[in-house]
Amino acid sequence: MTEKLDRLTRDYLAAVEDLIANRKFGEGIFGMPDSARDSPVHTEYYAAVESAVRELAGEVPDAQTAEALVRFLLTASSSYPGNTLSEWMLVAIQTHALPLIAYLTPEARAELSAWYNKAFPRLQRLPNQVKIGKALKK
Repeated sequence: MTEKLDRLTRDYLAAVEDLIANRKFGEGIFGMPDSARDSPVHTEYYAAVESAVRELAGEVPDAQTAEALVRFLLTASSSYPGNTLSEWMLVAIQTHALPLIAYLTPEARAELSAWYNKAFPRLQRLPNQVKIGKALKK
């Protein structure tokens, strides 16, 4: 079920590593442009994940599909070895889990909520993570 998302994520991480490896000396210092940080590869990955999630979920996903997708999206930032350039995008894709949370079983929602609260402490969450935490609690 999540193989496509896994492939997209691995390809993205490889592309980011290539960008980092090909940085020129001094890029990003003192506000100078940074080809790795400013590359469109980050937004392309975000959009590709959104498209893949919509495709995999369909119009109305069943609870099992929703759980697999939500679990992948929420755990990606801790499941893949990243770097400072990719870790924020792996957190950002959690946003794509929001519409799927409503399709989770109460048991899956409770389990994911408990995990999420440990993995992402409430006071350290970004705005999209606050929304996810509230949606998992319902």
